[in-house]
Amino acid sequence: MRRLTLASTALMDFPVRRPAQWVKVFVPTSESDKPSGRAYTIRHFREDLCEIDVDFVLHGEGPCSTWAAAANPGDVVQIAGPRAGFQRDPDVSHLLIGGDETALPAIGSILEALPPGLSVEAFVEIPDDGDVQVIRSKADVHLTWLSRNGAEAGTATALAEAMMRAETSAERSAVWFAAEAATVRAVRRHFQNDRALPRSRISMSGYWKKGETDFRDSEGDQ
Repeated sequence: MRRLTLASTALMDFPVRRPAQWVKVFVPTSESDKPSGRAYTIRHFREDLCEIDVDFVLHGEGPCSTWAAAANPGDVVQIAGPRAGFQRDPDVSHLLIGGDETALPAIGSILEALPPGLSVEAFVEIPDDGDVQVIRSKADVHLTWLSRNGAEAGTATALAEAMMRAETSAERSAVWFAAEAATVRAVRRHFQNDRALPRSRISMSGYWKKGETDFRDSEGDQ
């Protein structure tokens, strides 16, 4: 993971109003004059400084990951957005949240924005123990890091199993989850069919799909 700060007076009055909003980042490519774009979560927004932080997963493939790995101060990108974001149901007192490293920026943004008095159980899959981050929250958060310990992304099952073992209440719980598309599909099916959790309290998105580039989840909620 590499965190880059994007700064511009164009970010003055940028309409960031909710945690986990995302922008489309367009980076220059050597193969074409046309920039290549991908969606990235706004990790932090400092309106007074006209700055946003974006965390890039350095997976070694794709134009944005390649660009981010070599980026230097003064490099120029284009952005479009912001869009979507996390909205908390005021009737929810328990939140179950999970994702892999691609969802970590959104998870961190959400946890840091939650109010006191909210009970949260969170599971985050990371490549190895060195990828653990410090995330502070005013909510009562129990955060579990699940290391793949060298296993290939999209092949581990611990994240889905942890989500499906976690306790929820149809009356007071909501679930937010983002990861590889097949994993998200299985977890979504569990909470819709086996738990009968109201659809309005299930927010899940496939952020990527194993074997595909620039995947877009047609079933995603965010």
